[in-house]
Amino acid sequence: MAVRIRLQRLGRKKRPFYRLVAADARAQRDGVFLERIGHYNPITEPADVVIDEEKALKWLRLGAQPSDTAKRLLSQQGIWKKFTFEKLGKPLPEDDVELDDTPEEAEVTQTEVEQEDPTIEESADSSEESETSESSEEEE
Repeated sequence: MAVRIRLQRLGRKKRPFYRLVAADARAQRDGVFLERIGHYNPITEPADVVIDEEKALKWLRLGAQPSDTAKRLLSQQGIWKKFTFEKLGKPLPEDDVELDDTPEEAEVTQTEVEQEDPTIEESADSSEESETSESSEEEE
């Protein structure tokens, strides 16, 4: 059975209130769920997000896949970061990284930047050379 962590809509028309639940991926959005993990109220300013960290981590460890919105909420609470560091077997750094950064994303962007810097410089140099050769041709 594929388990998803997703939002279940409650509340009346134009006044949404959501529960964060672990549910079978085949179940309806507002249908049966396995466990309630927390809730999200987007109407309040700022939005009210309450997530039980232990329940969320339990389902993530069991292989539950969060929906896009659920993943964003887990990231805001720092639960997704904790899970990714746990999965990689690395210790959780002390406030060195932003809540939304995961070690995988940080490593990828760092290597991409290192690979792209020489390319950018080379292309900038070649474009400058072509501009100077074009301007000298126009002058003649």
